[in-house]
Amino acid sequence: MDPVAGPGMTRESGELPQDLVHGLLRLCEGDLSFRLPRSRTRDSADTAAFFVNSIAEELERILRTSREQETRLSAFLERMSQTLVQVASGDLSAQMDRDYAGDSVDVLAYLLNNTITELASFVDAAQHKAEEDRLRLEALVAERTRELDRLATTDVLTETYNRRRLEELGQQEIGRATRYRYSLCVAMLDLDHFKDVNDVFGHAVGDVALRRAADAIRSRVRAHDHVGRYGGEEFVIIAPSTTMDGARHLAGAVRDAVSNATFEVAGKPVTLTISVGLAQWVRGESLDAVLSRADGAMYLAKNAGRNTVREPESPDSTPAS
Repeated sequence: MDPVAGPGMTRESGELPQDLVHGLLRLCEGDLSFRLPRSRTRDSADTAAFFVNSIAEELERILRTSREQETRLSAFLERMSQTLVQVASGDLSAQMDRDYAGDSVDVLAYLLNNTITELASFVDAAQHKAEEDRLRLEALVAERTRELDRLATTDVLTETYNRRRLEELGQQEIGRATRYRYSLCVAMLDLDHFKDVNDVFGHAVGDVALRRAADAIRSRVRAHDHVGRYGGEEFVIIAPSTTMDGARHLAGAVRDAVSNATFEVAGKPVTLTISVGLAQWVRGESLDAVLSRADGAMYLAKNAGRNTVREPESPDSTPAS
């Protein structure tokens, strides 16, 4: 056989063997299972059969591989769809299984998994920051609320309770004293000669005097006592679970503390003293009534020469036991 002529074809004839032509036509028709029998004699017919069979096997392999890839790609797309549905529903732990084949499908799975992981990290970081922002906002709101509550209940100058808050606490303590049958006393305190302090030294020094007096009062009361500025230079102490003997002791300690709070301005002493009126609450009595009796006792202290403690001369009724 002439090697230039090809299988089964001579240079002289220029014709292809019929078996080769027939086989190629069957393959062109799509019959990739068609095979020519081989004699292994290496003659033209056997060579034609070899070529036809080799082409058929290669076409079958290509078709099989293509179908496998199509099936694999279809399965991949189904899995990818399921994974993306999980991600869309908020499950950022979803990942696609990989076969590590290294082909385009495996690379796509790798890229999708990486994208989901990065998205999860981004969402986690965003949620963490949102939580930090929420906690900071809550802390800020709580701080502002406390500040507003303090401003609403505190006298700005002396940092004791203001009159409104003091009256609220007084009503609460009367309610508890009524319910649990314990004693309750109030003290009305007034800075002596406070107008003279303002007239001689000015209102700024008068403000200092009020603050020092308030500090001195707070230094002697108990943790459960309530101290407030009632108005001008007047203060009130509400002392729960306190008998008149206890109130006398408390008032004396407060009076001494205020006397020791004297200070100087430009070498001149600013003397601080207080007159104190005491009253013990009696069952059924209103807060206004017991405060009025303490106020009357305070004026008795003023008339007695100031810097002293007095009680009502004639109680309206018997104190609560």
